[in-house]
Order: sequence, then C-alpha cells, then structure tokens
Amino acid sequence: MAAGLTTKEAYRYQRHQPAKTLLYRTIETYWPRFIVEQAKVGIKLPLFIHQEFDDYLKCGIPEFGFVRTYCYQCQHSGIVAFSCKRRGFCPSCSGKRMNGEAHHIINNVLPEVTTRQWVLSFPFKIRFLLAYNPKLTNKLLNIFIKAIESFQIKRSKIKTAKIGAVTFIQRFGSALNLNVHFHTLITDGVFILQNDQTYLFQRLPPPTQKELQQLVNNIKFKIERKLKKTEESQSDQLPFDEEATSDLAKLSIEQKAGFGDRKGHLIKQYGITNLIPENKSDDPMTANNSGFSLNARVWIAAKKRKKLEHLIRYMARGPIAQERMSENQTNQILYKLKTPWRNGATHVSFSGLDFIARLVALIPPPRMNMIRYHGVFAPNFKNRNKIVPKKESSTHKNNKEPQAENVINKKIKVERLRWAEMLKKTFEIDVSICPKCNGRLEQIAVIKNIKVAATILKSLNQSTQFKPKNPLTTGPPQQPGNDYDFNQRNEDW
Repeated sequence: MAAGLTTKEAYRYQRHQPAKTLLYRTIETYWPRFIVEQAKVGIKLPLFIHQEFDDYLKCGIPEFGFVRTYCYQCQHSGIVAFSCKRRGFCPSCSGKRMNGEAHHIINNVLPEVTTRQWVLSFPFKIRFLLAYNPKLTNKLLNIFIKAIESFQIKRSKIKTAKIGAVTFIQRFGSALNLNVHFHTLITDGVFILQNDQTYLFQRLPPPTQKELQQLVNNIKFKIERKLKKTEESQSDQLPFDEEATSDLAKLSIEQKAGFGDRKGHLIKQYGITNLIPENKSDDPMTANNSGFSLNARVWIAAKKRKKLEHLIRYMARGPIAQERMSENQTNQILYKLKTPWRNGATHVSFSGLDFIARLVALIPPPRMNMIRYHGVFAPNFKNRNKIVPKKESSTHKNNKEPQAENVINKKIKVERLRWAEMLKKTFEIDVSICPKCNGRLEQIAVIKNIKVAATILKSLNQSTQFKPKNPLTTGPPQQPGNDYDFNQRNEDW
C-alpha cells in the first residue's frame, strides 16, 4: 500500500476482477479444449476435477452470485462476489485458506515453544504412488513422524517424553510439477509429564549432519519395506477412475509435455547459462539417500510468533503465484521459478493444454486431508488441553450466570477467522468500509439468482469483461543457446 494512506483508506474494498488475469484467461480458453482432447483418447476425467475448474471459473465472478452492500451515509452501492472455496489451485481461495490455517494454528494449537520445520521429499516413483492414495500417504507420514519422535525421545533419554507435529502435505514444486512431499512443523524438543500432571518443555540441540543422514537412511529403509509388504486392497482405492489421471500425473512428475510438437519431451526451460555437474549438497542440515531428501534447516524461537506465522503461511500456501506467470508472443505460458535451478534455468514454458494438464495433476482427490496433527497436538491426545493455548473465555467475573455461560462455551467449537476478517488479513481490504466516504457498508441482500444478478450488474455498470486468449498451436520460437532440454530430477526437492 502507498505510504501516507490512513488505515481505512488502505483497507477500502475494490472488487477483484479475476477475469482479467492471465490464469483465468488461460483456463477459460483451454479447459474446454482439454476436455475434448482427453475425450478423443477415451479418457473421462473424474467429477472432482470438473468441479474444481468449473467452480474456479465462477470464483469472484458476480454474474454467478454476490452479496449486495450499501452505504446509508453516501448512498454508495457495491457488490462482493462469491468465492469457489476450492483447495486445488485457486490463488484467491488458497490465500484465504493459508491465512486462516496460520491464524488457527498460532492461536489454538502451537504453544510458545521452539519449533523446527522438517521437509521430507521422495523419489519419482513414490511421488506417483502418493498422488491419489490417501491411505498410503497416511502410512508413509506415520513412518516419518515416528522416526523423528523416536529420534527426539532417544536424545532426551526420557521414554515417556512426547513431541507435537503439524504436517502440511504439499503436492507441487516450483515449476508446477506434481511433487508430493511433507512439510512438518515439529517441536524442537520434548514435553515431559511432571508430578503435578503438567507438562514441561525441554528443548534439544539441533540435529547434526551425521544424525540427519542416519535418520534419512532409517526412513528410506522403513518406507521401502512398507511398500514391499503392503498390497493395497480394494478399500484403498478411490471412488473414481484413477487411470484417467495417472498419465497426467506421470507427465507432471517427469516434467514432460503431453500435447503438441513436444509431446513426450521435457518441457522447455529458459535462462540457462551453463550446465553445472550434479554434486552432493554441502548443506549441513540436509541429508539425501537415493531420491529421499530430509531437511531440518529452518527453526523458530519460542517468542517469534510473527515469524512462526509467516513460516506456517509458507507451508500452507497454494501452488500458483500469479505474479510469476507471463506469456510470450505465441501465447505460451511462461512460469518463473522461485529460485534458479542448478543449470541456470529461471523459467519454464507450457502450451495452453500442457498448463491445464499441470493444474489437473495438482488437484488433491476428495477426502484427502492435507493437514495432519500428531503427538500432543493430535485431537485425540488426552492431555492436549494442558499443552495447546487456552481459548480466551468471554465470561466476566461479575457475570451473574457464570455456570450457564461456561456450559455454552463448552459447546462452541474454536472459531476460525470470519469471512470479512479473512479478506482483511489476506488482501488488506475491508468490505465493511465504504470506498467513497469511509463510512460503514451494510449487507442488504444475498443474490444467487443468475438473472437477477445480471440485471443488477447491468444497472451498476459492473458486468464482467472477459478477453479470451488466442489459442495458437505453434510452440515458442527457438532461441539457440538460451534454452535446453535438461532433466532436473533432483533439482526441485
């Protein structure tokens, strides 16, 4: 926000117009064509994939419904469009969910103790197995958590010690590739039960390079043993045709194109200056073994709550950063990498259909929880209320009926961020402030009927203007010395 603006001016609401973004234009243009191309080869995509794309195309578009607002002070009339609330790739809903989860975990889960982020990445084959198998994901995550827990308890020399963990299962890499891996926030120490039935936190020293290497070796051995012993039963299968998404998942994991002239070849990369031979990482907080990678570099001190919230937002973020998207002269989608790869690549490019294929692979299947709680943070841990932050009670000392108030409070679940507060925290906007006079906007109606919505928008001159992309089929021009087919199998772990 510009310097010098008042708080109200900085938070004044202006309607988001997703139809003008490159992401929306690309999906609106190529998603119908993608369905047709899949039908030509006899592939019918699962219903949840269709719902994800169809709902995204309605997200923030007032023609599909909105909340009507009105300022009684200056007679200003406004609208706030509905959101899709999907968890696949929608940047707006991912941003709101990211901030909501961070707010909840900071205020209702994590006590003021030192924490460390542990990141576990897998070889290509295991990423493919985890992509659409929640039960196998649970099994491998439990192996990972138990390995860290045993490691911490052994170092504390107290067998009854406990740890707490919050895991975010991420499905994406920086090039929008399917890369299922675990981001786990674990207490950098153990909780020890005292004689008075309270818990004392004992911090432990950071792991050494040797300990990390032993850990990743142990995790690799146990996971491979589990994969050999486990034969997935019919109950492990999802209620949709997994074959319809498996080919797209494989292409995404292997960083290959599935359409056009480059079908079956590696995606194009730009900005390459030279090829650097692969060598072992010299990071003392990272250990690798045959595609398994374990990192424990990032830790947050107990009192650094703002820094911890920032880390949780990073762990809970969505797959797409729209500011990193651009297009070249032939309508190819260029996506800027978060950090350059070891070969110097700074961008990757996709055709419109390949970009849609990437998004399809990133959508998690239904009923697959992407956030998990373990140890003392697990909901079924019997002494959880002695460790997690206490919810502030609204009961006042002078309340004449404290017992009735307490009964009500027990029935009320922990409240998440409200809708208006979520918008303010995510986008620094306040839908309750009038953009003209800084007065208060009141919600006067909820419009769901499409015909009524179109009539109101026309009267307010706020109809959506959509500019489709020109669906060219030719690839980007060749730039000798500036792009190169390079298999970065271990680049983005």
